[in-house]
Amino acid sequence: MTALLPPIQYHIDTDAELEAKLAGKGLKVVEIFSEWCGPCKSVLPTFRRIRLDRDDENALLFLTVCAEKCNFLEAAKEHRGKSEPLFLLYRNGQLKARIEGANTPALNQQVLTLTPANADVDDLEENPIYLAKMERERIARGETVKDSKGGKKGKK
Repeated sequence: MTALLPPIQYHIDTDAELEAKLAGKGLKVVEIFSEWCGPCKSVLPTFRRIRLDRDDENALLFLTVCAEKCNFLEAAKEHRGKSEPLFLLYRNGQLKARIEGANTPALNQQVLTLTPANADVDDLEENPIYLAKMERERIARGETVKDSKGGKKGKK
């Protein structure tokens, strides 16, 4: 019986999908690439080795995002038209490192340094992307906070 291994990288097609991934716990390695250039293949052996060492997708996840299709991250908009990949390392929704180009030694070192032992060590209440997403959803439901000092929540 063959065990199915998760993919090395997940391709993200929408801003909502990217936000949902970044709103979670753990380290997210986001590769931003230009559509005409394609994702960087030279880092896959490094990612494959790390993925085999750390098989917890909640603690470590590799994502690819086409710069031309991403409006969620300002860095992706700035990176449009460039031929080298840009790697953004987010931990618990906070940008921790930015690596330009396929610098595998720097990527390896940063990923190993920033990956939590398990995702439970991160606190979603400290994740700014998660908090912003929850706030937008709360407003969309028509909820409002009447008292900022822990008072009542209610409907408009």
